[in-house]
Amino acid sequence: MLQENLQLKKELRFKDGKFKIALFSDIHGGKVYDKRVKRDFDAMILNLKPDLVLFSGDVFDIDAELRTEEAIRVFLDEFTEVLEKNNIPWANVYGNHEREGSIPNAELQPIFESYPNCISKAGPAKLRGTGNHMLPIKNTAGDKIIFNVWGFDSGCTIDICDWEHPNFKENELKLPDPLYNGAGYDNPKVDQVAWYYSSSEELEEYCGTKVPSIMYFHIPLPGHTVIVKNPIETGMVGECGEKIACSELNSGLFAAALLRGDVRGIFCGHDHINDFCGTYCGIQLGYNSALCYDCYNNDDMRGCRVFEIEENDPANYKTYCARAKDIVPDYNEKI
Repeated sequence: MLQENLQLKKELRFKDGKFKIALFSDIHGGKVYDKRVKRDFDAMILNLKPDLVLFSGDVFDIDAELRTEEAIRVFLDEFTEVLEKNNIPWANVYGNHEREGSIPNAELQPIFESYPNCISKAGPAKLRGTGNHMLPIKNTAGDKIIFNVWGFDSGCTIDICDWEHPNFKENELKLPDPLYNGAGYDNPKVDQVAWYYSSSEELEEYCGTKVPSIMYFHIPLPGHTVIVKNPIETGMVGECGEKIACSELNSGLFAAALLRGDVRGIFCGHDHINDFCGTYCGIQLGYNSALCYDCYNNDDMRGCRVFEIEENDPANYKTYCARAKDIVPDYNEKI
């Protein structure tokens, strides 16, 4: 398992003691899409100059008409052009909308991986979901892993997920007073949590120390609600512009990360006008605001989340949301 986890198409390494990650979410692209999203994306990449770009799901929209491999490649060729031209490594996890489309995620994965700078991986075949991966980042010298990124397929909606208990009834989750006030969405499954836990142990043994890490996936955890309910105590910054559309089923991922002690932040997309971040039990729980134009959004929030990591103290990274309106010339003009 360890060697499979460590293997990357392109090595990730700090440069002069620094490493920058840009996390984008909810592009909602398609066969026909508002080209301002590509304009904004290109401008933000060229301005921020990230060392790694992550996409936390819903790159495609359910109504995008990307129903063939050819159509998907036309979109990805255009949208990832700035990354491929500048040799910027990028990775993705899937959201609920890709899975709702006509091509299964397992068939999408090799399309994504075919791009020279895409370092996503399908992940262990026995795990639920597609694209569970870790992305180890080495120090400037390249002789030590000092930071890591965990990516998960967080599933789709409960009614089309693969819970197997014979007495499971999806409608039982739609109670008048649910535990987390969720919206019928899924979560990383228990076997994915177990994969993280055992892989984290292997990584610690290999490196001789715990490796500070962040997690990214699409659908928020139930724990994200803690931040909004306790904004002062958790040091919440940013906006909560809509209900947290998490799952009512808690797979224990947050508890596993807390027990392992390596994960410093857990970040998601999915809810387009949430971009808050706060700290609970020493772990940041945060959002990345959407970049889309073809789905609901807030013009002032559109952008990405940035992580600036220092080699001499990687556990205490700096994170903030970068805004397209502050970077893109003539942002308010239609094209």
